[in-house]
Amino acid sequence: MNNRKRFLVAFILISLLTISGFYWFRAGRKDMSPSADRSNQETVRLAVTPALITTPVLLARHLNYFSEEGLNVIVMEAFSSGKGTFEAMLAGNADISTPATTPVVFNSFKRQDYSIFATYLTTYEGVKIIARTDRGINSAADLKNRRIGIVRGTISEILLDAFLTYNKILLSEVEPFPLPGDALPEAISSGQVDAIVIWEPHANNALSKLSGIGIQIPSSKIYRIAINMAVMNDFAEKHPTILEKLVRALIRATDFINHHDQEAQKLMAKILEMDPKQVADGWGDITFAVSLDQLLLTTMENEAKWAIDHQSLGTPKAPNYLDYINYQALERVNPELVTIIRAGK
Repeated sequence: MNNRKRFLVAFILISLLTISGFYWFRAGRKDMSPSADRSNQETVRLAVTPALITTPVLLARHLNYFSEEGLNVIVMEAFSSGKGTFEAMLAGNADISTPATTPVVFNSFKRQDYSIFATYLTTYEGVKIIARTDRGINSAADLKNRRIGIVRGTISEILLDAFLTYNKILLSEVEPFPLPGDALPEAISSGQVDAIVIWEPHANNALSKLSGIGIQIPSSKIYRIAINMAVMNDFAEKHPTILEKLVRALIRATDFINHHDQEAQKLMAKILEMDPKQVADGWGDITFAVSLDQLLLTTMENEAKWAIDHQSLGTPKAPNYLDYINYQALERVNPELVTIIRAGK
């Protein structure tokens, strides 16, 4: 073999070894990633309601953000309300829940062993008022003396009262009719109630069932709804890194939504099996952002006052809701997202 042939053979061998080594290195790095080795992942049970108001959570799972952050998230979806997820957590059947502020506040009068550690979505239109036009309801004023379906102990109940007050209607001038959230579309379509106060996808399900005799009454953006991640304090103390990983995954999900709006809507239409137009209609007023802000605290204080005024709680005093917020996880990930005013901060 002459020198030229020897050189060519050596060059080919070196090239093959270099390419093989590169792919071996890449494979080795991939095997060390959190999503590749489930034995290195931390397991957490997450209770969530499949709805537009839980979009960041559902997309974080769909896009594998939880797994990539080193979490094995067992998602539990057999709930029709955030209240249901919260109650499952309180009962020990979930580690993390996804409630609005209302069940957090209502339970605060009897226990203090849980906290909100992040808000991931806010909206003024996330809960809607759907009514039957064939019952003569075409505006807020027409709700007087009507039976209105609500989900007791949730933002559905709070929003109804705020909406009535805004429109100068007394709560005693309507008949609140409590039902589970997923039962409200059938209740209004069958005529059991005249109107309902409910979130998506149940609101659009109700309008579809009403086949032209349903109407959405504008809520006038009078009440900001915050959807949150809640945790038992004992779990938070034992597993602080799980909370941080959840927060990072949710920040990635909200960033994806805000930078890829149309793609996110298409994914949610598929996940929730909703008409894309219905998703788009409910999308516009939602703010997708992870935070712990001052309005969250104000909302909890206002809901506590409402609970004292309207329920037999046996106490006229609300707790300090600063004690119901876990700041540590979000502060460690991004302290700028925590804007609640605290003494010494």
